[in-house]
Amino acid sequence: MKGKKKLLFLIPAVLVLGLLIWNIVLQVELKKYKPQIEAYLPEDVYVAVGSTVELYNDEVVWSGLRSGYACNWDCQVGENLEDRFSITGKEEQVGDYSLTLTVFDYNVNELMTLKSTLHVVERLEGEYSIMNMGDSLSDGREWYRTIYHLSGEQITFTGTRGWTRYSHEGRSGFSAQDYLEPTEYSSDGVSEGVQPFYDPVQEMFDWKYYKLYTGKDPDVIQIFLGTNGLKDDPSDTVNAIAQMVDNIRRHDKEIPIYLVNTIYWGDQETIGKMVKQDGTAFLPGEFKNRSDRRIMDLMKAMAKKFGHMKGVTLIPLGLMHNSDANFDQGDALHPDDAGYEQFAEVMYSVYCGTLPQQLPR
Repeated sequence: MKGKKKLLFLIPAVLVLGLLIWNIVLQVELKKYKPQIEAYLPEDVYVAVGSTVELYNDEVVWSGLRSGYACNWDCQVGENLEDRFSITGKEEQVGDYSLTLTVFDYNVNELMTLKSTLHVVERLEGEYSIMNMGDSLSDGREWYRTIYHLSGEQITFTGTRGWTRYSHEGRSGFSAQDYLEPTEYSSDGVSEGVQPFYDPVQEMFDWKYYKLYTGKDPDVIQIFLGTNGLKDDPSDTVNAIAQMVDNIRRHDKEIPIYLVNTIYWGDQETIGKMVKQDGTAFLPGEFKNRSDRRIMDLMKAMAKKFGHMKGVTLIPLGLMHNSDANFDQGDALHPDDAGYEQFAEVMYSVYCGTLPQQLPR
């Protein structure tokens, strides 16, 4: 009889212990399969009076499960919308504002909070010449012309390619590494020879050589690279750009340098259907979530390397281009006209907020 009573007494204890063990196992399993959340928000966001700048939730935040979170933007000005924060600069709003992003799970549990300073800035005054080097996103695209007109014809672009006011150093297919090497370039079947930043005597990228060889002497340098050569580890791209920046600084101590974060790709349907002229896949084995993570990691690595470097300014274009909508039909890499309009407004806004302090006129 006593044994039965003891057994009856132990049963609840065993059940409780079993439930505790099961809860621990369940929590471990849930944690294992909980989507990872990463986010990047720059310390400063600029919008010029008359321009519109937007920060897209799915570009500021990356998740293993794209729909596994919700975003809330908090700022004294601008609009907290379903999929983005949007601000159109107004004269009466010129000034600095605290911008806060809170990321929640779908049970409204706070996952993380990111803060930035939103600068609403006056339009640019003074004339500036910019040399932009990059890949196909810089190869004679419409954003050059748009910035020229946004600036009231005060900003012009220079380089060995393109047209007088919209010249450039954009080369389709080029990676950052290509500008460090004697890489030859052809356009429309016509060879342009080795890219002009490579000094054949020193066998290296050299800014002084470029200026002597081409006769170009801009007020500002902009580097817009990252799509080509995109990898899980962004260090090759970051290190290549760092070599360029170091060399430029060796010869031009004060020249402003802008580094543009490359944009996210289009949707998976378009990525999968892109083909080369011979009918083979243009992006074999690529999928959007992985490319999104690579671009997120590249932005973070660029911010860590260059974010506090004097005279170097990051342009967070990757967070401000509508990658869900603004691409040419059948192309997951190159935007349509609306996309290049966004390029121009984002870049111009950063110029307005930073160039006057770096190159007073």
